[in-house]
Amino acid sequence: MRYQGGSDEGRTADQSASEKLRRVLNARSVAVVGASEDLRKPGGRVVNALLHNDFPGKIYPVNPGREQIQGLDCHPSVDAIGETVDLVILAVPAEDVPDQLRMGCDCGVGGFIVFASGFSETGSEGTERQAEISQIVQDAGVPMIGPNCLGIMNGNHNMLASSTVVMGGRRLPGGNYGFATQSGALGTYWLDMTMKAGLGVSAWISTGNEADVDLAACLDYFSEDDETEVIGLYIEGIRDGAAFRAAARKAFERRKPVLVLKSGSSRQGATAAASHTGALAGEDEAYDAVFRQYNIWRSGSLTDMANQAEILLTQPRSAGQRVAVISVSGGAGVLMTDASVAEGLDVPDFSPETKERLAKILPGFATPQNPIDLTAQIVMHKTMLREVLRIISDDTGYDGLLLFMGGLGQIAEELADALVSELPRDMPCALTWQAAPEETVRQVRERGIPVYGEIGYAARALATQFRMSAGWNGPTPAEAPPIIQGGRPEGPFGVEHRSKDLLCSATSLERPVGVFATDPGNLMEVGGELSGPLVVKLQSPAMLHKSGSGGIALGLQNVDEAAESARGMIKFATARGIPVDGVLVEEMISFDHEFIVGLRCDPVFGPMLVLGRGGVTVELEPDVTRAFLPLTASEIEDMIRSLRAAPLLEGFRGAQPCDIAGLARIVKELCDLYMHDETLSEIEINPLVADRTGRFVALDALVSRSPETRVGDAP
Repeated sequence: MRYQGGSDEGRTADQSASEKLRRVLNARSVAVVGASEDLRKPGGRVVNALLHNDFPGKIYPVNPGREQIQGLDCHPSVDAIGETVDLVILAVPAEDVPDQLRMGCDCGVGGFIVFASGFSETGSEGTERQAEISQIVQDAGVPMIGPNCLGIMNGNHNMLASSTVVMGGRRLPGGNYGFATQSGALGTYWLDMTMKAGLGVSAWISTGNEADVDLAACLDYFSEDDETEVIGLYIEGIRDGAAFRAAARKAFERRKPVLVLKSGSSRQGATAAASHTGALAGEDEAYDAVFRQYNIWRSGSLTDMANQAEILLTQPRSAGQRVAVISVSGGAGVLMTDASVAEGLDVPDFSPETKERLAKILPGFATPQNPIDLTAQIVMHKTMLREVLRIISDDTGYDGLLLFMGGLGQIAEELADALVSELPRDMPCALTWQAAPEETVRQVRERGIPVYGEIGYAARALATQFRMSAGWNGPTPAEAPPIIQGGRPEGPFGVEHRSKDLLCSATSLERPVGVFATDPGNLMEVGGELSGPLVVKLQSPAMLHKSGSGGIALGLQNVDEAAESARGMIKFATARGIPVDGVLVEEMISFDHEFIVGLRCDPVFGPMLVLGRGGVTVELEPDVTRAFLPLTASEIEDMIRSLRAAPLLEGFRGAQPCDIAGLARIVKELCDLYMHDETLSEIEINPLVADRTGRFVALDALVSRSPETRVGDAP
């Protein structure tokens, strides 16, 4: 396609979403269609915001009814400007958007922002309108932000291309914190909190309805952007899971912290509830699994996100957990210690050498221990903090430092000077200073020391920094496989005996000794070699979970008892119209540990492993972990060791240990089977047990194949 009136440079169809966003966010010229003098209108606010922030490029107001707007020459249309424009902002009604997009594409513009609502958020008619504008820009290879968005900002290039009222009369400070949001309102709250915390912004993107540019593209851009050091995201839902995982992997490789505020709770469909795996692999759990796998930190609130960003932007990275606590109040020191322990941090005591040095500085009634109480004597002994900081800096037994200052306005300047000059620059620090003079906080923050108003905020921020730093110590997650949009088609579950046939023939997994019989009368003939105790399980596609449904009998001493029990089960099922394939009779085995292993395809992020403690109560008290394929045996072993029950698996207090590495190898084989056979929609083994001879045995198993699979291939 030819682009009339402009250059084709940077407009190729294979241009990455990140490259397209880069051109828009670094625009050197901006046209505002629907520009206005009225600051109550989006077209008025965005022109004013560009002017107020001293946008260094060209601004072209477009409005056929005006000659000038806010002191700038006005143009009747985009094609009347006569020059190629990097960014066109459409502040026009929804019905005018398609024609404006076509005109801009023909003029060779670099990208669009569409403010208007009235698209997919309004129903079927709006959805059709959104599909139309999406097709226009995608055919042209031109990025579009929106519709139904608040625009974009680049703090380091003085570009505030947004209609948000929260920035009215304010200048956006440049910096290294980037943010993308699917909610314009949440994005404005983030802006306000970030600016009040004194943090500078690299870029801010409101994605709106995401008819073209989505959150995954924004994450990819921030991952590559040299001016962004910390990334924040507000997520309601991801459209392209493969693209998001690829971008998250890129951020992991570059050791860029990603902080996420995710809204929404699990929504499980009826088909998911047919298995334990489906119930345990809900929507929100899938997001949590992605976040853990790619070392993305899920913040609990915008306040948490701002607190965590401040320490990540200002302090050196450390993967430790040992902290020294310094306080001007004994009570506050105890609270800070409690908060540290609650966040999983360690507050070890000082070495004898450090204690000896501290005793020479502290008042005689103070104890040289961790936490350190400087006491009220700090008012008289104004160099005490400085001297204590020097001593603590020499102690190599700590990974971070937590401090509490409260009030002390009369010596605030001396305290601030001590903190600025003596706090170690190679160790992360977090300061809580309550009732601090505003000038003092500014002075300390200018040195790059994060200041918090609550003890818990400081402890949580430091713990986040430790955990994220530790998360990068592992290998980079493998590249995500191609994802079938909407996941693999759900199919019917095969009965247990055929599911075991498939799994045990394709992997090293074992099954109990047993036989399948369509007629209980044949059990003596086919199962005469079985040794009790035995279990009898009804095999019916309508009875997947047999416990509590009359479909299982345990502890039968011989085949005769098994046959009698089987006849009763079949009679019971037949009377209730339950279809029956036959019965499975197996020798019962003793075991020490039972697990659930589930594999299913999440509709957004792709093949997922669910792994944890198994049994009939698995949904009642879940102890499970989740991760997306592909996975190595080492990564699976780490998953097993992350379970709450991990100490039991390692032989806690004389208990029989489990071969964790062996279990990981078996699970890896199952993962590989699932990856390589795309007709499999779900696998569940519950329980998979470690018996007392060291074998891993599937006591129960379910396999589901997609509906397109030939009948002869069904498990």
